[in-house]
Amino acid sequence: MKHLHKAFTLIELLVVIAIIAILAAILFPVFAQARDKARQAVDMSNEKQILLGILMYDQDYDEMLPLGEAGPVNWNGLINTAPEGHGINLLVDPYIKAGDTWGHEGKTTVWDDPSDPYARDDGDGGPGIGTGYRISYGFTNYSPTHPLQGFGVFNYGIYAGDSGQGSQTLAGVVYPANTIVMFPWWNPDNYARFYATTRYDMGDLLGFPIFPAYLAICGSSGCYGDYPGSWPFSIGAHNGISDFGYLDGHVKAMPASRLWNVDANKHWNMKAPNMMAWDPQYNPGN
Repeated sequence: MKHLHKAFTLIELLVVIAIIAILAAILFPVFAQARDKARQAVDMSNEKQILLGILMYDQDYDEMLPLGEAGPVNWNGLINTAPEGHGINLLVDPYIKAGDTWGHEGKTTVWDDPSDPYARDDGDGGPGIGTGYRISYGFTNYSPTHPLQGFGVFNYGIYAGDSGQGSQTLAGVVYPANTIVMFPWWNPDNYARFYATTRYDMGDLLGFPIFPAYLAICGSSGCYGDYPGSWPFSIGAHNGISDFGYLDGHVKAMPASRLWNVDANKHWNMKAPNMMAWDPQYNPGN
C-alpha cells in the first residue's frame, strides 16, 4: 500500500510568501526607526559630553566661554601633518580627547553623529582626505557688533570689530537652561582640520531643510572641492527630530521649527521667543 506524502500546493505557497512580504513591509520600517533611535541616543550622549567639556573649560577660564575661531586659518596645504585652524573643538577637546585633528576622515568620536552621511571635503585629495575627525555639530555665533545676526554665545570673529573680543560669559546668559548653544549641523565643510562651524547670520538657520532633505550650495569660491556637484547642507535629524544642546549641559530632542518664528524668507522675525538668543529680551526663559 502506497503512503501519500502531502505537499504544499502552489496556492498555499503563494499565500505564505504573501504573508511574509506583508510582515516584512510592516516590520522593516520599525527596525529602521529602532536603529535610528539607537543612533539618536549616541548623538545625545555625544552632545552632552561636549557640553560638559565646554562647562569645564568655562570654569578653568573665569566663566569665559571658548571662542568659536581662536586663530587665523593657516592654508599651508599640509593636509596630513597638522591642523590648519584653531577653534572651539581644539579648545574643548582636551576635556574630551577625541583624537587627531588631521589625516584621513575620522569617525566614531564624540564629535560625530553616526547618522550624519556626508563625507567631509575641502578640495584637497578627495572627500575625507586630510580633514581630520568629522564634526556633526554647529555652535551658535556671538557677535558683539551685530547682535541680531550673532545672537549666540561663541565669538567667531566674523564681523568687523568682533575679532579680539571674547565670547559671552556664563554669567552673561540669564537663562542657561533655556539657551541652546549647540545644534546638529551636517555638511561637508564641518571637520577638525579647521574648526566646528557656525552661521554668519544665525537667523537664517531655518532656511536649511531638515535631513534627509538638503540644500545644495557652493563655497565662497564657487562649486569647488571633490564632492559630486555642490555641497549638501542639512539640519541634522532623527526621524524628523533634532537634538539641541543647552548651556546648562542638558540635551533636548525637538522639531527645529520650535527655535523661533520665521518671516516670509524663512529668517528669524527678530521677535521673541528665540531659543538660541543669550539676550533675555529675545529669550525670556519661559
